[in-house]
Amino acid sequence: MIRNETIVAQITYPGKSAIGVLRISGSKARIVALKILGKVPRARFATYSKFLGQNNIVLDQGIFLWFPSPFSFTGEDVLEFQGHGSPVIMDLLIKRILSIDKLRMARPGEFSERAFLNGKIDLIQAEAIDDLINSETELSIRASLNSLQGDFSRYIQKVIAVLIELRTNIELSIDFSEEDININLNNLINKKFVELHRKFIKIQKITSEGSLLKEGKKIVIIGPPNAGKSSLLNILSCSDRAIVTDIPGTTRDLLYENIVINGISCQLVDTAGLRDTNNKIERLGIIRAWEEIQKSDHILFVMDKTMIESEQKKIRNEFIKNISKNISNNIQITFLLNKNDLVQDEYGIKIIEGLSCINISAKTGQGIDILRNHIINISINSNKESIFIARRRHIKQIDLAYNEFLEAEKNWKVSRSFELLADSLNIIHKFLGEITGQFTSSDLLKHIFSNFCIGK
Repeated sequence: MIRNETIVAQITYPGKSAIGVLRISGSKARIVALKILGKVPRARFATYSKFLGQNNIVLDQGIFLWFPSPFSFTGEDVLEFQGHGSPVIMDLLIKRILSIDKLRMARPGEFSERAFLNGKIDLIQAEAIDDLINSETELSIRASLNSLQGDFSRYIQKVIAVLIELRTNIELSIDFSEEDININLNNLINKKFVELHRKFIKIQKITSEGSLLKEGKKIVIIGPPNAGKSSLLNILSCSDRAIVTDIPGTTRDLLYENIVINGISCQLVDTAGLRDTNNKIERLGIIRAWEEIQKSDHILFVMDKTMIESEQKKIRNEFIKNISKNISNNIQITFLLNKNDLVQDEYGIKIIEGLSCINISAKTGQGIDILRNHIINISINSNKESIFIARRRHIKQIDLAYNEFLEAEKNWKVSRSFELLADSLNIIHKFLGEITGQFTSSDLLKHIFSNFCIGK
Protein backbone atom coordinates (compact mmCIF):
# COMPACT_ATOMS: atom_id res chain seq x y z
CA MET A 1 0.00 0.00 0.00
CA ILE A 2 1.05 3.58 -0.66
CA ARG A 3 0.07 5.06 2.72
CA ASN A 4 0.90 4.06 6.30
CA GLU A 5 -1.56 6.39 8.04
CA THR A 6 -5.22 5.54 8.40
CA ILE A 7 -7.74 8.29 7.61
CA VAL A 8 -11.35 8.99 8.50
CA ALA A 9 -13.95 11.43 7.18
CA GLN A 10 -17.67 11.94 7.00
CA ILE A 11 -18.63 11.20 3.40
CA THR A 12 -22.20 12.48 3.59
CA TYR A 13 -22.89 16.22 3.49
CA PRO A 14 -22.38 17.92 6.90
CA GLY A 15 -25.54 18.94 8.72
CA LYS A 16 -28.71 17.24 9.93
CA SER A 17 -29.89 14.34 7.79
CA ALA A 18 -31.57 10.96 8.12
CA ILE A 19 -28.29 9.10 7.59
CA GLY A 20 -24.67 10.01 8.18
CA VAL A 21 -21.81 7.93 6.77
CA LEU A 22 -18.21 7.74 7.98
CA ARG A 23 -15.40 6.13 5.99
CA ILE A 24 -12.12 4.80 7.39
CA SER A 25 -9.32 3.71 5.06
CA GLY A 26 -5.95 2.23 5.97
CA SER A 27 -4.21 -0.51 7.90
CA LYS A 28 -5.83 0.51 11.22
CA ALA A 29 -9.38 0.09 9.90
CA ARG A 30 -9.48 -3.43 11.38
CA ILE A 31 -8.58 -2.05 14.83
CA VAL A 32 -11.30 0.58 14.49
CA ALA A 33 -13.81 -2.22 13.82
CA LEU A 34 -12.71 -4.07 16.96
CA LYS A 35 -12.90 -0.90 19.10
CA ILE A 36 -16.23 0.45 17.80
CA LEU A 37 -18.07 -2.75 16.90
CA GLY A 38 -16.35 -5.33 19.07
CA LYS A 39 -15.57 -7.54 16.06
CA VAL A 40 -14.30 -7.55 12.50
CA PRO A 41 -17.35 -7.68 10.21
CA ARG A 42 -17.99 -10.17 7.44
CA ALA A 43 -16.53 -8.80 4.22
CA ARG A 44 -18.90 -6.96 1.84
CA PHE A 45 -22.07 -7.65 3.82
CA ALA A 46 -24.25 -4.99 5.45
CA THR A 47 -24.63 -5.75 9.15
CA TYR A 48 -26.63 -4.00 11.85
CA SER A 49 -24.78 -3.18 15.10
CA LYS A 50 -24.27 -0.77 17.99
CA PHE A 51 -21.44 1.79 17.68
CA LEU A 52 -19.48 1.88 20.92
CA GLY A 53 -17.54 4.74 22.51
CA GLN A 54 -15.11 4.74 25.44
CA ASN A 55 -16.08 2.25 28.17
CA ASN A 56 -18.49 0.59 25.74
CA ILE A 57 -20.96 3.45 25.92
CA VAL A 58 -23.38 3.21 22.98
CA LEU A 59 -22.95 6.25 20.72
CA ASP A 60 -25.32 5.16 17.95
CA GLN A 61 -26.56 2.12 16.07
CA GLY A 62 -26.78 1.40 12.39
CA ILE A 63 -25.22 -0.42 9.44
CA PHE A 64 -21.52 -1.13 8.91
CA LEU A 65 -19.65 -2.42 5.86
CA TRP A 66 -16.20 -4.00 5.72
CA PHE A 67 -14.04 -4.06 2.57
CA PRO A 68 -10.68 -5.76 3.20
CA SER A 69 -7.66 -4.88 1.06
CA PRO A 70 -7.24 -5.00 -1.90
CA PHE A 71 -10.94 -5.31 -2.77
CA SER A 72 -12.02 -1.78 -1.87
CA PHE A 73 -12.27 1.64 -3.50
CA THR A 74 -8.89 2.77 -2.16
CA GLY A 75 -7.21 -0.62 -2.37
CA GLU A 76 -6.74 -0.51 1.43
CA ASP A 77 -8.83 -1.91 4.28
CA VAL A 78 -11.98 0.20 4.30
CA LEU A 79 -14.67 0.39 6.99
CA GLU A 80 -17.88 2.39 6.64
CA PHE A 81 -20.41 3.33 9.34
CA GLN A 82 -23.94 4.29 8.33
CA GLY A 83 -25.64 5.83 11.33
CA HIS A 84 -28.07 8.62 12.14
CA GLY A 85 -27.21 11.91 10.52
CA SER A 86 -27.02 14.05 13.64
CA PRO A 87 -23.95 16.34 13.53
CA VAL A 88 -23.41 15.61 17.24
CA ILE A 89 -23.41 11.82 16.69
CA MET A 90 -21.05 12.16 13.73
CA ASP A 91 -18.72 14.34 15.79
CA LEU A 92 -18.73 11.87 18.73
CA LEU A 93 -17.93 8.95 16.44
CA ILE A 94 -15.12 10.84 14.69
CA LYS A 95 -13.60 11.86 18.06
CA ARG A 96 -13.74 8.25 19.22
CA ILE A 97 -12.06 7.01 16.05
CA LEU A 98 -9.36 9.72 16.18
CA SER A 99 -8.50 8.67 19.74
CA ILE A 100 -7.05 5.47 18.28
CA ASP A 101 -3.32 5.69 17.58
CA LYS A 102 -2.19 6.68 14.07
CA LEU A 103 -5.56 7.84 12.80
CA ARG A 104 -6.21 11.30 11.38
CA MET A 105 -8.79 13.25 9.42
CA ALA A 106 -8.65 12.81 5.67
CA ARG A 107 -7.59 15.68 3.44
CA PRO A 108 -9.85 16.83 0.58
CA GLY A 109 -9.85 14.17 -2.12
CA GLU A 110 -7.56 11.82 -0.19
CA PHE A 111 -9.72 8.71 -0.62
CA SER A 112 -9.69 9.20 -4.41
CA GLU A 113 -5.98 10.03 -4.30
CA ARG A 114 -5.23 6.76 -2.52
CA ALA A 115 -7.38 4.86 -5.03
CA PHE A 116 -5.25 6.42 -7.79
CA LEU A 117 -1.92 5.82 -6.08
CA ASN A 118 -2.85 2.21 -5.38
CA GLY A 119 -3.77 1.60 -9.02
CA LYS A 120 -7.53 1.20 -8.52
CA ILE A 121 -8.38 4.06 -10.88
CA ASP A 122 -6.38 6.29 -13.21
CA LEU A 123 -6.20 10.07 -12.96
CA ILE A 124 -8.98 10.66 -15.49
CA GLN A 125 -11.34 8.45 -13.47
CA ALA A 126 -10.35 10.22 -10.25
CA GLU A 127 -11.20 13.59 -11.80
CA ALA A 128 -14.46 12.16 -13.12
CA ILE A 129 -15.58 11.53 -9.52
CA ASP A 130 -15.28 15.24 -8.77
CA ASP A 131 -16.94 16.15 -12.08
CA LEU A 132 -19.83 13.78 -11.34
CA ILE A 133 -20.42 15.36 -7.93
CA ASN A 134 -20.43 18.85 -9.47
CA SER A 135 -22.52 18.01 -12.55
CA GLU A 136 -25.53 20.27 -13.05
CA THR A 137 -27.25 18.62 -16.03
CA GLU A 138 -28.30 15.09 -16.94
CA LEU A 139 -25.99 15.09 -19.97
CA SER A 140 -22.94 16.13 -17.93
CA ILE A 141 -23.77 13.39 -15.39
CA ARG A 142 -23.82 10.77 -18.16
CA ALA A 143 -20.56 12.12 -19.58
CA SER A 144 -18.91 12.05 -16.14
CA LEU A 145 -20.04 8.45 -15.67
CA ASN A 146 -18.58 7.57 -19.07
CA SER A 147 -15.24 8.99 -17.90
CA LEU A 148 -15.51 7.21 -14.55
CA GLN A 149 -16.15 3.91 -16.33
CA GLY A 150 -12.96 4.41 -18.34
CA ASP A 151 -14.24 5.54 -21.76
CA PHE A 152 -11.92 8.56 -21.94
CA SER A 153 -8.97 6.52 -20.65
CA ARG A 154 -9.51 3.92 -23.36
CA TYR A 155 -9.30 6.58 -26.08
CA ILE A 156 -5.97 7.75 -24.67
CA GLN A 157 -4.69 4.20 -24.29
CA LYS A 158 -5.49 3.42 -27.94
CA VAL A 159 -3.23 6.28 -29.04
CA ILE A 160 -0.55 5.20 -26.59
CA ALA A 161 -0.74 1.60 -27.90
CA VAL A 162 0.06 2.81 -31.44
CA LEU A 163 2.95 4.88 -30.06
CA ILE A 164 4.36 1.94 -28.12
CA GLU A 165 4.23 -0.36 -31.14
CA LEU A 166 5.98 2.23 -33.29
CA ARG A 167 8.56 3.06 -30.61
CA THR A 168 9.30 -0.63 -30.07
CA ASN A 169 10.09 -1.24 -33.73
CA ILE A 170 12.13 1.95 -34.11
CA GLU A 171 14.23 1.34 -30.99
CA LEU A 172 14.69 -2.28 -32.00
CA SER A 173 16.07 -1.05 -35.30
CA ILE A 174 18.40 1.39 -33.52
CA ASP A 175 19.69 -1.14 -30.98
CA PHE A 176 20.18 -3.91 -33.54
CA SER A 177 21.05 -1.87 -36.61
CA GLU A 178 23.60 -4.44 -37.79
CA GLU A 179 21.18 -7.35 -37.51
CA ASP A 180 18.94 -8.57 -40.31
CA ILE A 181 15.51 -7.52 -39.04
CA ASN A 182 12.69 -8.69 -41.26
CA ILE A 183 10.51 -5.57 -41.25
CA ASN A 184 9.95 -2.66 -43.63
CA LEU A 185 10.25 0.11 -41.07
CA ASN A 186 9.59 2.97 -43.49
CA ASN A 187 6.26 1.48 -44.53
CA LEU A 188 5.35 0.83 -40.88
CA ILE A 189 6.13 4.45 -39.92
CA ASN A 190 4.01 5.82 -42.77
CA LYS A 191 1.14 3.52 -41.83
CA LYS A 192 1.30 4.48 -38.14
CA PHE A 193 1.50 8.18 -39.00
CA VAL A 194 -1.82 7.92 -40.83
CA GLU A 195 -3.34 6.02 -37.90
CA LEU A 196 -2.08 8.56 -35.34
CA HIS A 197 -3.46 11.45 -37.39
CA ARG A 198 -6.89 9.85 -37.42
CA LYS A 199 -6.88 9.05 -33.70
CA PHE A 200 -5.64 12.52 -32.67
CA ILE A 201 -8.27 14.30 -34.76
CA LYS A 202 -11.01 12.08 -33.34
CA ILE A 203 -9.95 12.57 -29.73
CA GLN A 204 -9.58 16.36 -30.21
CA LYS A 205 -13.15 16.54 -31.47
CA ILE A 206 -14.58 14.49 -28.62
CA THR A 207 -12.60 16.31 -25.93
CA SER A 208 -13.82 19.66 -27.24
CA GLU A 209 -17.37 18.37 -26.78
CA GLY A 210 -16.50 17.06 -23.32
CA SER A 211 -15.05 20.44 -22.38
CA LEU A 212 -18.28 22.09 -23.48
CA LEU A 213 -20.23 19.86 -21.09
CA LYS A 214 -17.96 20.71 -18.18
CA GLU A 215 -17.47 24.45 -18.68
CA GLY A 216 -20.62 25.36 -20.58
CA LYS A 217 -21.11 27.56 -23.62
CA LYS A 218 -20.86 31.34 -23.69
CA ILE A 219 -23.39 32.93 -26.05
CA VAL A 220 -23.26 36.67 -26.73
CA ILE A 221 -26.36 38.41 -28.07
CA ILE A 222 -25.45 41.44 -30.18
CA GLY A 223 -26.86 43.58 -32.96
CA PRO A 224 -28.18 47.08 -33.72
CA PRO A 225 -30.31 48.94 -31.15
CA ASN A 226 -33.98 48.01 -30.84
CA ALA A 227 -33.57 44.76 -32.79
CA GLY A 228 -34.95 42.68 -29.92
CA LYS A 229 -31.79 41.47 -28.16
CA SER A 230 -33.17 41.91 -24.65
CA SER A 231 -36.47 40.27 -25.64
CA LEU A 232 -34.47 37.32 -26.93
CA LEU A 233 -32.57 37.05 -23.62
CA ASN A 234 -35.86 37.08 -21.72
CA ILE A 235 -37.56 34.40 -23.80
CA LEU A 236 -34.51 32.09 -23.83
CA SER A 237 -34.15 32.40 -20.05
CA CYS A 238 -37.92 32.28 -19.42
CA SER A 239 -37.66 35.42 -17.29
CA ASP A 240 -37.93 39.20 -17.42
CA ARG A 241 -34.21 39.58 -16.79
CA ALA A 242 -33.73 42.50 -19.22
CA ILE A 243 -35.72 45.74 -19.44
CA VAL A 244 -37.47 45.97 -22.82
CA THR A 245 -38.62 49.30 -24.32
CA ASP A 246 -39.06 50.83 -27.77
CA ILE A 247 -36.30 53.32 -26.97
CA PRO A 248 -33.02 52.50 -28.78
CA GLY A 249 -30.06 52.16 -26.43
CA THR A 250 -32.04 50.92 -23.40
CA THR A 251 -29.42 48.24 -22.64
CA ARG A 252 -26.12 49.95 -21.86
CA ASP A 253 -24.31 47.41 -19.72
CA LEU A 254 -23.84 43.66 -19.95
CA LEU A 255 -26.57 41.37 -18.62
CA TYR A 256 -25.75 37.74 -17.79
CA GLU A 257 -28.16 34.83 -17.47
CA ASN A 258 -27.38 31.11 -17.07
CA ILE A 259 -29.67 28.61 -18.78
CA VAL A 260 -29.64 24.94 -19.79
CA ILE A 261 -30.48 23.91 -23.35
CA ASN A 262 -30.88 20.17 -24.00
CA GLY A 263 -28.49 19.32 -21.18
CA ILE A 264 -25.85 21.94 -22.09
CA SER A 265 -25.14 24.79 -19.65
CA CYS A 266 -25.11 28.13 -21.45
CA GLN A 267 -24.32 31.63 -20.28
CA LEU A 268 -26.27 34.26 -22.21
CA VAL A 269 -24.83 37.77 -22.41
CA ASP A 270 -27.09 40.63 -23.52
CA THR A 271 -25.13 43.63 -24.80
CA ALA A 272 -25.57 47.25 -25.79
CA GLY A 273 -26.76 47.87 -29.36
CA LEU A 274 -23.92 48.36 -31.83
CA ARG A 275 -24.04 51.86 -33.32
CA ASP A 276 -22.14 55.16 -33.45
CA THR A 277 -23.11 57.29 -30.45
CA ASN A 278 -21.94 60.36 -28.58
CA ASN A 279 -23.31 59.09 -25.27
CA LYS A 280 -20.28 58.17 -23.12
CA ILE A 281 -22.12 55.56 -21.07
CA GLU A 282 -23.62 53.86 -24.11
CA ARG A 283 -20.25 53.97 -25.90
CA LEU A 284 -18.62 52.26 -22.91
CA GLY A 285 -21.29 49.55 -23.09
CA ILE A 286 -20.50 48.99 -26.78
CA ILE A 287 -16.78 48.62 -25.96
CA ARG A 288 -17.65 46.02 -23.34
CA ALA A 289 -19.86 44.24 -25.86
CA TRP A 290 -16.90 43.80 -28.22
CA GLU A 291 -14.78 42.53 -25.35
CA GLU A 292 -17.39 39.86 -24.61
CA ILE A 293 -17.57 38.92 -28.28
CA GLN A 294 -13.86 38.02 -28.19
CA LYS A 295 -14.47 35.60 -25.29
CA SER A 296 -17.62 33.97 -26.70
CA ASP A 297 -18.26 30.51 -28.17
CA HIS A 298 -21.30 31.55 -30.18
CA ILE A 299 -22.59 34.93 -31.39
CA LEU A 300 -26.29 35.54 -31.93
CA PHE A 301 -26.52 38.63 -34.14
CA VAL A 302 -30.08 39.97 -33.94
CA MET A 303 -31.54 42.10 -36.74
CA ASP A 304 -34.96 43.57 -37.44
CA LYS A 305 -36.66 41.43 -40.12
CA THR A 306 -38.88 44.35 -41.13
CA MET A 307 -35.87 46.16 -42.63
CA ILE A 308 -35.43 45.94 -46.39
CA GLU A 309 -33.19 43.09 -47.51
CA SER A 310 -30.50 45.41 -48.88
CA GLU A 311 -30.15 47.02 -45.45
CA GLN A 312 -30.01 43.59 -43.77
CA LYS A 313 -27.25 42.54 -46.18
CA LYS A 314 -25.30 45.75 -45.50
CA ILE A 315 -25.44 45.19 -41.71
CA ARG A 316 -24.41 41.53 -42.05
CA ASN A 317 -21.48 42.29 -44.32
CA GLU A 318 -20.27 45.16 -42.14
CA PHE A 319 -20.31 42.94 -39.05
CA ILE A 320 -18.51 40.08 -40.82
CA LYS A 321 -15.89 42.56 -42.04
CA ASN A 322 -15.35 43.97 -38.53
CA ILE A 323 -15.24 40.62 -36.79
CA SER A 324 -12.86 39.02 -39.29
CA LYS A 325 -10.22 41.62 -38.39
CA ASN A 326 -10.04 40.93 -34.67
CA ILE A 327 -11.94 37.78 -33.74
CA SER A 328 -11.04 34.09 -34.02
CA ASN A 329 -12.65 32.23 -36.92
CA ASN A 330 -13.62 29.45 -34.50
CA ILE A 331 -16.50 31.48 -33.03
CA GLN A 332 -19.87 30.39 -34.39
CA ILE A 333 -22.09 33.19 -35.75
CA THR A 334 -25.84 32.92 -36.28
CA PHE A 335 -27.90 35.79 -37.69
CA LEU A 336 -31.38 36.04 -36.20
CA LEU A 337 -34.06 37.88 -38.19
CA ASN A 338 -36.38 38.97 -35.38
CA LYS A 339 -39.93 40.36 -35.55
CA ASN A 340 -40.86 37.75 -38.15
CA ASP A 341 -44.43 37.89 -36.81
CA LEU A 342 -44.76 41.30 -38.49
CA VAL A 343 -43.84 40.08 -41.99
CA GLN A 344 -45.37 36.58 -41.85
CA ASP A 345 -42.40 34.81 -43.43
CA GLU A 346 -41.71 31.10 -42.83
CA TYR A 347 -39.90 30.13 -39.64
CA GLY A 348 -36.76 28.07 -39.96
CA ILE A 349 -33.07 28.11 -40.83
CA LYS A 350 -31.87 29.53 -44.12
CA ILE A 351 -28.36 29.76 -45.53
CA ILE A 352 -27.89 33.24 -47.02
CA GLU A 353 -24.55 33.85 -48.74
CA GLY A 354 -23.04 31.03 -46.70
CA LEU A 355 -24.34 32.43 -43.38
CA SER A 356 -26.82 30.72 -41.03
CA CYS A 357 -29.95 32.86 -40.66
CA ILE A 358 -33.02 31.99 -38.57
CA ASN A 359 -36.38 33.74 -38.67
CA ILE A 360 -37.73 34.20 -35.14
CA SER A 361 -40.18 36.23 -33.12
CA ALA A 362 -38.95 37.02 -29.62
CA LYS A 363 -42.41 38.43 -28.93
CA THR A 364 -44.48 35.32 -29.79
CA GLY A 365 -41.79 32.70 -29.24
CA GLN A 366 -42.06 31.27 -32.75
CA GLY A 367 -38.76 29.99 -34.08
CA ILE A 368 -37.16 29.89 -30.61
CA ASP A 369 -37.19 26.08 -30.39
CA ILE A 370 -35.51 25.98 -33.81
CA LEU A 371 -32.86 28.34 -32.42
CA ARG A 372 -32.34 26.19 -29.30
CA ASN A 373 -31.79 23.08 -31.39
CA HIS A 374 -29.43 24.99 -33.68
CA ILE A 375 -27.32 26.17 -30.73
CA ILE A 376 -26.81 22.59 -29.55
CA ASN A 377 -26.48 20.92 -32.95
CA ILE A 378 -23.55 23.09 -34.04
CA SER A 379 -21.81 22.53 -30.71
CA ILE A 380 -21.96 18.85 -29.97
CA ASN A 381 -22.12 15.50 -31.70
CA SER A 382 -25.56 13.90 -31.79
CA ASN A 383 -24.09 10.69 -30.34
CA LYS A 384 -24.12 11.93 -26.76
CA GLU A 385 -23.57 8.47 -25.26
CA SER A 386 -19.92 8.47 -26.39
CA ILE A 387 -19.11 11.85 -24.84
CA PHE A 388 -17.03 12.15 -21.72
CA ILE A 389 -16.04 15.05 -19.51
CA ALA A 390 -12.78 16.74 -20.54
CA ARG A 391 -10.86 19.28 -18.50
CA ARG A 392 -8.67 22.08 -19.77
CA ARG A 393 -5.54 20.19 -18.75
CA HIS A 394 -6.65 17.20 -20.86
CA ILE A 395 -7.12 19.37 -23.92
CA LYS A 396 -3.78 21.09 -23.33
CA GLN A 397 -1.91 17.77 -23.10
CA ILE A 398 -3.60 16.40 -26.20
CA ASP A 399 -2.74 19.57 -28.13
CA LEU A 400 0.88 19.37 -26.95
CA ALA A 401 1.09 15.73 -27.99
CA TYR A 402 -0.47 16.35 -31.41
CA ASN A 403 1.73 19.37 -32.11
CA GLU A 404 4.81 17.33 -31.18
CA PHE A 405 3.61 14.58 -33.51
CA LEU A 406 3.16 17.02 -36.40
CA GLU A 407 6.66 18.36 -35.80
CA ALA A 408 8.06 14.81 -35.64
CA GLU A 409 6.33 13.92 -38.89
CA LYS A 410 7.80 16.98 -40.60
CA ASN A 411 11.30 16.26 -39.30
CA TRP A 412 11.05 12.63 -40.35
CA LYS A 413 10.28 13.57 -43.95
CA VAL A 414 13.40 15.78 -44.01
CA SER A 415 15.95 13.81 -41.97
CA ARG A 416 14.73 10.18 -41.93
CA SER A 417 16.41 9.98 -38.52
CA PHE A 418 15.19 7.08 -36.39
CA GLU A 419 16.86 8.59 -33.30
CA LEU A 420 15.05 11.95 -33.62
CA LEU A 421 11.72 10.21 -34.26
CA ALA A 422 12.21 7.93 -31.26
CA ASP A 423 12.86 10.96 -29.02
CA SER A 424 9.73 12.71 -30.30
CA LEU A 425 7.56 9.63 -29.78
CA ASN A 426 8.86 9.39 -26.21
CA ILE A 427 7.83 13.03 -25.59
CA ILE A 428 4.37 12.39 -27.08
CA HIS A 429 4.00 9.32 -24.85
CA LYS A 430 4.80 11.42 -21.75
CA PHE A 431 2.33 14.16 -22.73
CA LEU A 432 -0.47 11.60 -23.03
CA GLY A 433 0.69 9.73 -19.93
CA GLU A 434 0.22 12.89 -17.87
CA ILE A 435 -3.49 12.77 -18.70
CA THR A 436 -4.03 9.32 -17.19
CA GLY A 437 -1.42 9.81 -14.45
CA GLN A 438 1.17 7.43 -15.89
CA PHE A 439 3.66 10.32 -15.82
CA THR A 440 2.53 12.85 -13.20
CA SER A 441 4.25 15.32 -10.90
CA SER A 442 3.36 15.47 -7.21
CA ASP A 443 2.46 19.16 -7.59
CA LEU A 444 -0.17 18.31 -10.21
CA LEU A 445 -1.67 15.61 -7.99
CA LYS A 446 -1.79 18.00 -5.04
CA HIS A 447 -3.59 20.63 -7.14
CA ILE A 448 -6.13 18.17 -8.58
CA PHE A 449 -7.13 16.42 -5.36
CA SER A 450 -7.16 19.60 -3.22
CA ASN A 451 -10.29 20.68 -5.12
CA PHE A 452 -12.26 17.56 -4.08
CA CYS A 453 -14.64 17.52 -1.15
CA ILE A 454 -13.41 15.99 2.12
CA GLY A 455 -15.32 12.70 1.86
CA LYS A 456 -13.94 11.83 -1.57
